[in-house]
Amino acid sequence: MTGADLPDDPSSKATEERSSVVSRATDRLTYWADMLFFAGVEFSVLSTPAFLPVFLAQTTFPDTVPLAGLSAIAFGVLSIAIFRSRQVDVGKWPRRGELSSVPFRVVYFSAVFAIATLGVASVAVSAFDTAGSFLFAMVAGGVVEVAGMAAFPRAYRTLYGTPTTNPTERV
Repeated sequence: MTGADLPDDPSSKATEERSSVVSRATDRLTYWADMLFFAGVEFSVLSTPAFLPVFLAQTTFPDTVPLAGLSAIAFGVLSIAIFRSRQVDVGKWPRRGELSSVPFRVVYFSAVFAIATLGVASVAVSAFDTAGSFLFAMVAGGVVEVAGMAAFPRAYRTLYGTPTTNPTERV
């Protein structure tokens, strides 16, 4: 019998299937690491103007600002990655490198972060006791940030129309 006449080796197929599963898992992990990294960069760069007032407000609300802010940052980055990848479809997002909308995006992202941090912190302090204000700041900071990021594609379309999600072609 020649090599072509031999039956397939079952252990070889199992190894190929395992290798394929590992390859797909690695590809997904790489994809999500990429999405989260660039969502973090986008969030931190575009929200930078709001960081100064948030930092200065720490003297007014020393406990709730960090809790609401940390929650807003974590959920903001996560929601951008999820919405941009369209795992939850809230509409098309513009390309990351689209420069024409940067002023709008800076204002929008900063405003949402400021509301999710300063607004939530002030409500938490005025409406709840200490333990309640901590819990409210942590939960509401994230909820406000996610809601704001979910509304971003609609706000973008209102000003700029449908976003172009593909990079321009090189000639």
